Amino acid sequence: MALLRCQGKLINTFTANPVKERKDGVETGSMIPGKDKIQIMGDSVMQSGEKRALLQDFTCHDIAAFKQHMGKEISFEIGVMSAGDNTILFIPKGTVPELVKPA
Repeated sequence: MALLRCQGKLINTFTANPVKERKDGVETGSMIPGKDKIQIMGDSVMQSGEKRALLQDFTCHDIAAFKQHMGKEISFEIGVMSAGDNTILFIPKGTVPELVKPA
């Protein structure tokens, strides 16, 4: 696992819909509560030098720490893991966002 810093504007916070629990591919009848999520808008520089806006969703363990920064530029640690052909980005437990001061 590697830790990196993510920077962008906090656009939205929400709770995902609950999902039906499954065991061995069969629904158990139980519901798993939805997870708290944040949406960050950031820029990605393309090969041509142009910037394009990206919206990234992250699951968040302490949404209250993020909600107070709604609409502001923030920076926070993210973890990166590889699972087969997938790259997983996540916010480690205990992460607290920092306000980015304008240049």
